[in-house]
Amino acid sequence: MLARIHSVVKDNRGSIVVEAAFIFSFLSIITVASLEYGFWLAAKSQVERVNYSLASLVRERTQFYGKRESFSNNDIQQLYELAKSLTYHRYDKELCLRVEAIGFTPAVKKTISYQQKLDYGSTLCNSITTPPLKNSIEFSPFSSRQRWLPLYQVTLILPTPKGTLHRMLKSVDLLPEYVSAYTILLAR
Repeated sequence: MLARIHSVVKDNRGSIVVEAAFIFSFLSIITVASLEYGFWLAAKSQVERVNYSLASLVRERTQFYGKRESFSNNDIQQLYELAKSLTYHRYDKELCLRVEAIGFTPAVKKTISYQQKLDYGSTLCNSITTPPLKNSIEFSPFSSRQRWLPLYQVTLILPTPKGTLHRMLKSVDLLPEYVSAYTILLAR
């Protein structure tokens, strides 16, 4: 019996098949991980592009919103519908848009006259972890029209593409649950 076990251990006729099985399994995992990371990067890129497009619209307040510096819920809903269109309606139920605004009194001293934070879309808005816009008021310059320019922050969130690797690594919180981008800007 011992001789038989010894011959099975010494026999290397099936070793190539065993090694190939391990190597192909490992290569399959690497390929799936690379593809899913690529999908995540594509989603991140799309969120940043759409967010920048929305921020450009907010920047041009005088042309699109009749020189109003504050937002209405209707304005946010229109931006949200545009974001859905720019994402080809792939994330209609999970898309989240937040627009924040800070305006200042026309005096020489910079004092906040109004502050807005409007969310529209899914409950992902509750998980936004961007720095508060109030911490960035030093970026508002004093214009040639003798006033402080208002600041705006546009934040867009989409869920992370759910793939095989994401499901496997969800328990260890290695991959984020959502992809987000935010832009701080001045009105023109």
